[in-house]
Amino acid sequence: MDRFETLLGRMGTNSAAMHGRYPTQEGRSADHHWRGVRAGCFSGSADIYSIHDEMRDQAPVWRSPWGDVFVTKYDLVSACLVNRQLSHMPPGDRSDASSQRPAINEWLMYQEGHAHTAIRQALQQPFVGKGTAALEPVVAEAVDLLVSKADLSGVVDVVAAFTRAVPEQVIGRSLGVPVEDMARLRAWSASIRTILDSGFDDAFGPAPNAAEEMSAYFTDLLRGQLARGEMPPLLVGLPALVGQVGLSTAGRNVAFLAFAGHETTVHLIGNMLFHLAHAPAQWASLRADRRLAASAVAETLRMESPVQKICRWPVKAIELTGQPINEDQLIVLLVGAANRDPDQFASPRTFDINRHARQNLAFGRGAHVCIGRALAEMEGRLLLEAILRRWKKIEPTADGEKWMDNSSIRGLERLCLLLS
Repeated sequence: MDRFETLLGRMGTNSAAMHGRYPTQEGRSADHHWRGVRAGCFSGSADIYSIHDEMRDQAPVWRSPWGDVFVTKYDLVSACLVNRQLSHMPPGDRSDASSQRPAINEWLMYQEGHAHTAIRQALQQPFVGKGTAALEPVVAEAVDLLVSKADLSGVVDVVAAFTRAVPEQVIGRSLGVPVEDMARLRAWSASIRTILDSGFDDAFGPAPNAAEEMSAYFTDLLRGQLARGEMPPLLVGLPALVGQVGLSTAGRNVAFLAFAGHETTVHLIGNMLFHLAHAPAQWASLRADRRLAASAVAETLRMESPVQKICRWPVKAIELTGQPINEDQLIVLLVGAANRDPDQFASPRTFDINRHARQNLAFGRGAHVCIGRALAEMEGRLLLEAILRRWKKIEPTADGEKWMDNSSIRGLERLCLLLS
């Protein structure tokens, strides 16, 4: 028995699962509120974390009435993220070597083996060693333009003003996207957010979608960059990548980098300002010691993880805390629930920038840990430092926020704050 199986067996000893007390469709009303975790049923205004708390306490591995298995405890989620018995690739995609596969099927996060290694090595080149430092001027310029020098005061929707615009500008500049094409990038990203959530069952099918359009755009963009020998900051590994996997697959993965490289950062920044506005004592601590900016970013990633779900598929039948899971059964790892596990984080519902605790799982773990983590953290830190220099107070307003109705990505559509 390997370490993973030992851990799951130990965790199952005292769980309801070991005694057959999993909440299932039987014995519960059809509209039981745990259904709120399901894509398409999710409401951004609901207290999703209360549902997570119940699931962790009553059924840390829960087989839902619609068949998906949800995992909520930190140690279980962490172990699943590194377990090689759980595939990153959807079942129907593992044996498909066709060059006609849909774009999303070739994204880095759904790859394994040689393809994953080649794509990852190429895309992560700008983020290793001191590489991220070379991107700091790009981030600083965007922050300076959109925050430090912008005419912003009074009640401001910070999502519309800069929490989206800063990461968009950073990723656009770093990938060589012309300014006039940024609106297209935003529209594609919004559509892909939906595809990866409520449209997930069809995401890997043959029907055209925004990921296909975005991939075609970046394939054309890369073709021109290669012809001119002009490599933007995030694409220094592009020639090697094209040599390994071809231009089409490279274009698809640069589209993935464009989407993932700014979408999660948008919500990291917005979520951070939401919590700081609702925690004046934490804001005061930041103003007293601005070195805590990095800690504020880390606490936001724990408290309000932009990525709420990560999917895995068993390559053979397994057990989780005594619960049999079939081969190819969809397992949904609830990162947002794991990062609020009281067994790992004291007072997990409290936003505390002085927290010293075990590493959160917001960027994943293991071979598929987010390659752009350092850039996202730097963007959050530099933007927060600029806000601290610019305004003495950030305060919430009545009905000033609207959370997205997206069960996979946690973020705000609107966040109106009083800036003074």
